[in-house]
Amino acid sequence: MTRLVVIGGSDAGVSAGLRARELDSSVMPVLVVADEYPNFSICCIPYYVSGEVPDWRSLAHHTLADLQDAGLELQLNSRATSIDPGRRTVTVYNGHGHVEIGYDQLVIGTGAVPVRPPIDGLDVLGPDDGVFVLHTMGDTFALMDGMSRDPESAVIVGAGYIGLEMAEALRTRGCRCHGRRAPSTSVVHSGCWARCLGRGRA
Repeated sequence: MTRLVVIGGSDAGVSAGLRARELDSSVMPVLVVADEYPNFSICCIPYYVSGEVPDWRSLAHHTLADLQDAGLELQLNSRATSIDPGRRTVTVYNGHGHVEIGYDQLVIGTGAVPVRPPIDGLDVLGPDDGVFVLHTMGDTFALMDGMSRDPESAVIVGAGYIGLEMAEALRTRGCRCHGRRAPSTSVVHSGCWARCLGRGRA
């Protein structure tokens, strides 16, 4: 029996675990997932924001039950904090403490992180200020809570696929949108920040 530890629960990590099981049913994949939403289609979040996808659960490629039935062990709300290649262990923080998980093989499929533009003061702003990063389902829920306040306009920083789709989604919801991108980047650029400005806010 081979113990495969996969750090990351999005498309790359889940695909690695499922494929390993397809190739060898004796492999026991353990997925370390930072939140409780493995294998969600992050690229489809704008369609949930626009209302074209009415139920956020529909963004999941597989349900938790699907993944567990396929033989994957899910360590949800857990973050890998260190790897010891000599001992072949991963240290994971699960909200209650640190635990060690041994592995025979290790896959790191954590994906990218949103680009934070070098804007003064951005590091201290968040959803309470009407500033949102769009990368996880938690980010999505925070944005939807902000949308419940019926903002009139939004500034989207990032002119990649997600940024353009978010502009369309927010316009569908009645927001005036203004896009910004760095002068040295192409229109296809990863990372999207959106500031939804509520009624009467500057």
